[in-house]
Amino acid sequence: MYDTRLDAVIAAAETGSFAAAGRRLHISTPALAKQVTTFERDCGITLFNRSRTGVTPTRAGAELIEGARDVIRQSAEIIDRARRHAHPDDAPVRLGISILRPARRILDLWQRAGHTDIRLELVSMPDDDMPIGDIIARLGEDIDVIATAFVPNHWNGVCGMLPLSYEPLCLAAPRSHPLARRARLTIDDLTGARIRILSRGNGADDIARDLLTRNPGITLVDIDRYDLDLFNDCAESGDLLISKPMWDGVHPQLVNVAVDWPEPVGMQYGLLYPLAPSPAVRAFVDRVAQLGGVTPAE
Repeated sequence: MYDTRLDAVIAAAETGSFAAAGRRLHISTPALAKQVTTFERDCGITLFNRSRTGVTPTRAGAELIEGARDVIRQSAEIIDRARRHAHPDDAPVRLGISILRPARRILDLWQRAGHTDIRLELVSMPDDDMPIGDIIARLGEDIDVIATAFVPNHWNGVCGMLPLSYEPLCLAAPRSHPLARRARLTIDDLTGARIRILSRGNGADDIARDLLTRNPGITLVDIDRYDLDLFNDCAESGDLLISKPMWDGVHPQLVNVAVDWPEPVGMQYGLLYPLAPSPAVRAFVDRVAQLGGVTPAE
């Protein structure tokens, strides 16, 4: 229903290079570049400024890409609705899971549901290659629902949200670190520590950053995102890492330790799903809300 070369265009814009875009789409770099250049030629538009370090959208390219995302999303929704209406008994609810976004709490809740006509399918999500924002923007395409920690205001207008519990930020410490043996920590306890934290502009981490900077003896090290390499590096270097309870046990050499923050510092844990969910997804979200004892999402 849309020119599939737009997938290559959008991937190039989001990754900043044809090579990375090719890896995302599982095609060679020359094949990816050919799709972009033939699309440019056919439309008479230069979409990207090319350099040795990568590609960046031109002004015209940025405008086209913004509109293309809407076209692709709408096409996917139309096809999905038609498919689900044509085969209502065959449409599962696809729950995305990964090491950094485990769904154990949701699955434990779902066990209480017993027999249900909702068929749940688990889908593996990447933790390293694709930013979580890309996954959430495409909910309803390959993945219908994910269970994760989130800041509600950040996703308004992007996806539906069902908060189930509060997820206070904590610190992950290497097992060999003296603080790993503590039950709880205060900011004063962290004097002399190096702490990895998301760069400013990331919700709850910004609050944690402001509180931690009150102690001049703490060294904050900015990170761009969470991935498994980061957990490995902290385990080897001895650095602490801003963490969440849902990551307890993610790495065998890291231990989550609670922090007595001077004010609440945390996120919500629950489900993220499409703004226009299918009937099956809507029923799943409402059932999980009921099982979790919270108000069903609207």
